Amino acid sequence: MKHRSIYLALIFSTFFWGANFNLGKYVVQLTDPLSAAAWRFIMAATVMTFYTLIKERIDWAGIRRNLIALTVMALVGIFGFNVAFLYGLQTTSSVNGSLIMTLNPTITVILTALVLGEAVSWRQVLGLALSMMGVVTVVTGGSWAALTHLTFARGDALILLGNLCWAAYSVIGKRAVKNLSSVQTTAATMFIGSIAITGLALAAHSGTVPMPPAISLSGLAIMALFGTVLAYLWWNDGIRSIGPARTAVFFDLVPIFTMLIAILLGEQVMISQWVGAVLVITGVLFSSGALDAMLKPSANAAA
Repeated sequence: MKHRSIYLALIFSTFFWGANFNLGKYVVQLTDPLSAAAWRFIMAATVMTFYTLIKERIDWAGIRRNLIALTVMALVGIFGFNVAFLYGLQTTSSVNGSLIMTLNPTITVILTALVLGEAVSWRQVLGLALSMMGVVTVVTGGSWAALTHLTFARGDALILLGNLCWAAYSVIGKRAVKNLSSVQTTAATMFIGSIAITGLALAAHSGTVPMPPAISLSGLAIMALFGTVLAYLWWNDGIRSIGPARTAVFFDLVPIFTMLIAILLGEQVMISQWVGAVLVITGVLFSSGALDAMLKPSANAAA
């Protein structure tokens, strides 16, 4: 039952991240991307700090004990990940970016095996393959020509670096952070990450971070609350509960939710993209172990 709630929370995390792509596309039309990222994490860190104070109070002893690991997580998974994607998407196509993003679960599984010594099962390999095939189908519309015309540019390298940062964030949290709740971990890394991103924005804008217009700020507030605070909190909880490798598989749902939200906004979707969505969901269920968890009650009832 506990794992079911974890899987549901991870699905909602990827839904919020998928929504961030749609919201972010609108926000950056009114606000420069670096300022938008800074205000998003300022708001997110503030909300997360208050939430931690109310729910658990701040575990200063635990944070001091894990400060090095938390700082590395923040610089890699929040600052590094977001900055790499921010600048990467400025110099590469959305198709390239989406395809490279699908490598994240595979990178996480490899890092988990190398750093944590966890074995990689054939089910994980098969599930990852299905998920990757599905996302490739979604972002290319099933067109082989779209794959054959891809080129590797500086932006692609930055997005690949962002993937590595996000995978490292998950593995470092599992490996190095000891006796600290996912709430404390999320609050600390978000606070440190927001300082780093704001510092970069201040440097880029001569000591000030421009205030976005009110409508843009509303979009950033939604992104901060749902796509940052809740999503990161649930993601860290998933890492602690089922491990980084099984958690990472859910990341492939992000482009699926982006596509579904686009449909609600009036965009047309091809049959090949629906096929890709089915492949991704099947791969996630298979590789994460969620399918077994859902079938267990039926098996017990039959017994």
